[in-house]
Amino acid sequence: MVLVTQVSPGSVAARGCDACGAPRRALAPQVMTMRGPRLSTHAAPHVESHAAPHAAQHAAPNAATNAAPHVLHHAAHAAVRVTVHIVAYVALVLVVVLGEHVALADNGLIKGQRAPCSNEGEAVRLQDSRLEQDWSSCFRCICKNGFVECRSGVDECGPMDDCAVVMPREGCCARCKGCWYNGTEHLSHTEWGEAGRLLRCEAGVVTISRPECYAPCDRPRHQRHTHHNCPVCDECVINGQRVGEGRDVRVPEEPCLSCRCVRGTLSCAKRACPVLPCPRAHQHTPPGECCPRCSHPTADKILPISGSSLPKPCIIGKEYHAHHSRFQVDPCTDCTCMNGTTVCTRHTCPVLTCGARALPPPPGKCCTECPHVEEAKAACVVGGVTYQDGETWQLDACKSCECHGGEPRCAMERCPPLSCPSDQNLRQLPGQCCPKCVDIDGICTVFGDPHYKTFDGKFYSFQGSCKYQLVSDCANHTFSIRISNDARNTTHSSWTRTATLRIGSTKVNMGRKMRVKVNGRRVTLPHKINKVADIARTNGSVLLRSDIGVQLLWDGDGFLEVTVSSVYRGKLCGLCGNFNSVARDDMRTRDGRVLNDAWRFGSSWRVGGRRACSRPLERPGVSSRCRPHRLAKARRLCRGFDRYEAFADCGGRVNPHNYREACVLDACSCSGKRCHCAAYRAYARECTRLGAEPGGWARAAWCEGPPPPWLGRARKSPPAPEPARRARLDPAASIPPARRVRVL
Repeated sequence: MVLVTQVSPGSVAARGCDACGAPRRALAPQVMTMRGPRLSTHAAPHVESHAAPHAAQHAAPNAATNAAPHVLHHAAHAAVRVTVHIVAYVALVLVVVLGEHVALADNGLIKGQRAPCSNEGEAVRLQDSRLEQDWSSCFRCICKNGFVECRSGVDECGPMDDCAVVMPREGCCARCKGCWYNGTEHLSHTEWGEAGRLLRCEAGVVTISRPECYAPCDRPRHQRHTHHNCPVCDECVINGQRVGEGRDVRVPEEPCLSCRCVRGTLSCAKRACPVLPCPRAHQHTPPGECCPRCSHPTADKILPISGSSLPKPCIIGKEYHAHHSRFQVDPCTDCTCMNGTTVCTRHTCPVLTCGARALPPPPGKCCTECPHVEEAKAACVVGGVTYQDGETWQLDACKSCECHGGEPRCAMERCPPLSCPSDQNLRQLPGQCCPKCVDIDGICTVFGDPHYKTFDGKFYSFQGSCKYQLVSDCANHTFSIRISNDARNTTHSSWTRTATLRIGSTKVNMGRKMRVKVNGRRVTLPHKINKVADIARTNGSVLLRSDIGVQLLWDGDGFLEVTVSSVYRGKLCGLCGNFNSVARDDMRTRDGRVLNDAWRFGSSWRVGGRRACSRPLERPGVSSRCRPHRLAKARRLCRGFDRYEAFADCGGRVNPHNYREACVLDACSCSGKRCHCAAYRAYARECTRLGAEPGGWARAAWCEGPPPPWLGRARKSPPAPEPARRARLDPAASIPPARRVRVL
């Protein structure tokens, strides 16, 4: 079983255990131990025994007289202690690769090495027979770029973002404090309607309000079952901004006003912000948002006692309120404590369109007011440009403005949060306001003594020295790509000499030194094939972009990268696999069998007959294995994937293991001094594609400039008592010293 310890931003380890709702301080170095076959923790399972003597310091002075002493518990210690017992197992799952070293930082972030994996694109289950439960409901893990990557299972645990009060854990999930109202428990951050009123639960506080309707058109019409039953406009346009179906739009001058397009009509309503349980000093309003949020979550200061029937008090900010007590948090809000849940009725202020010119609330009132305007202006001047009254202008794909009485009023469409599956990326399309989940293009790479990474991420090596079908559209036969491999005058290695793309009647051949032929005739670059492809040089390589969504990048020396559009998903075949998001079935032969033998799989895609081969078809044998002295030099050449500063940012995004193994194989196999560079080049290309472009790697890896002095150094012969014995042990002893130099 492979598990993860550190993953990309937004994933479990990068956020400590916050992904599952655990407080960061719950993780401590003494949490985890190993005792024989069992996994254990030092945390006690009960909260009651850990109440701190100074818990009363966190309640109001009259707390002791209004509630039983055992009701109050210290927030920080109680929450942390109750969490440790459960979180210890989560930390074990994420950090321990069953026996590996564990280290936790003081800030609670998990440290260690990321767990590799080989089932690219597939799910990895977090479960083990020695753990008390199956943790797959807490985390969703897949194998991505050679590493196990996990994200929180928010569907199972519920959202914990902006939780103001954290409750003790239940199983793998932390809980945000909910609300009891009219005999029903409601989760935090949830809303429900009742008799034209809107009710929202926010960490133990129920806020009741009536939305204020607003119609941004001259002739609104009433229609039931709309956005808070507000009047609607017949066109989904506000302040010049057209709103997409099902989308929300916000007005910068009134951020609490929300308009929605439903079935081609627009309805707008303003809602009151929910009452928060944290002090005002601990609240902040994110830019562009309407309502404040609590800056730091706290633990519930009033924990329920099993079997106790005593009513629970409420804490709002720094004030303690007994059961059934009434109080105000501001002139607009009246509250009542109901057995631990605060129920507040809040007035919704009317919609204002004066924006920053709004005046503060008069004494005793809670709503801002617009200043009196005696005479409206006839035009708006924005950025030196004059717009007449009623004229609209577009700022970008998401924001438009309209001139109203000399005041510019703008509207901005809000994009819904999106979470894309593993085979899709979030992409901002040109001219579109909101990003969309789009299928990832397939990328197949060939490099070195040929090593292949398929469209679905399968890595394998195949040293065949013939002509092969690399990739083809086996469904609609729109294109095919063939490669010719050369044996390099060896018995065990090969390299890609040419790549040929066929689209209809057009044949494009790319060979050594980046020479390009179209239908048998050599062309100079850049070159355009009408309605077929464009060919140009870029960054020391030849780049071919076809009109059917197929792209080739060729460096003229064995490195080939094929990119295909997502429209070909599940339609391809050949050495690059079938592009179906499943790596385990990529080694499918021409007759449909799935093999684990790379030689038999690769040979099944041979084309062109025996004359296309540069050596006999027998697979490389044992004689091709690397000798110890060459292996030591190869490993020294290939150790830079983890050591070079140029790859520091990439190591956490792409597992270099397969590239390192390919590098060692190449350095052992061929007779040149730069054979190891193909693997470094392929790894650097992958890093660049993922946004971690390495700089200066070529010189650091001895792929530019002079080679290292030890690379061509002769191997010292072992001492021998007599010349005849030495000759038998070292055949090179009879060669003059100037010629007895062994290179990789």
